[in-house]
Amino acid sequence: MSKKKELIYESALNAFANHGYSYTTMDAIAEEAKVAKGTLYYHFKTKEELFLYVNQKGVQMLIDSVAEAIKNPTLTPQQRIVHVLDEHLRFFSENEKLCTLLLTITSGDFERDVIIRDLLANYFTLMESYLGQLQQNGLIDSALEVQTLVSAFFGSIAFTVLRKMYRKEEIYTDDTRNTLLSMCKGVLGVH
Repeated sequence: MSKKKELIYESALNAFANHGYSYTTMDAIAEEAKVAKGTLYYHFKTKEELFLYVNQKGVQMLIDSVAEAIKNPTLTPQQRIVHVLDEHLRFFSENEKLCTLLLTITSGDFERDVIIRDLLANYFTLMESYLGQLQQNGLIDSALEVQTLVSAFFGSIAFTVLRKMYRKEEIYTDDTRNTLLSMCKGVLGVH
């Protein structure tokens, strides 16, 4: 990615996370990125295109981060589950603006929001496949519904992170990690 496009991405992410879609203007993004409006419009024809790009890039960063943790061949399946939890906490603690955007901001447009929801579906598909595989291998009770497990796993982490962000507390602490791990014990084969 070009340096200018990365500056635009970071500025747009900040603006959308801080002000929402409706109150963010292309002029404000260009000003924050310290690029000419022509440069901004060269890379993104509309605010909607830029909003979708920011969300798409963010979700892909999350997917890549989690996929790398899932594939770590040096860990046992139980250690890998812990590593996946750690990776979620690390990712969200290092990407607070993205966390805010993905978990709290809607664009105000139903069709645009459906596109964002569909981007997150790629994350859920990855996690459902992973936990489904663990279930097939006997590490997760076969009576449990994988989709609900994934939603509960993601929701527990995401809303813990959001609450800590709003309270201006440190996100990735031993206490937070250990509490979330305790909730996973037994269900996800974590000991």
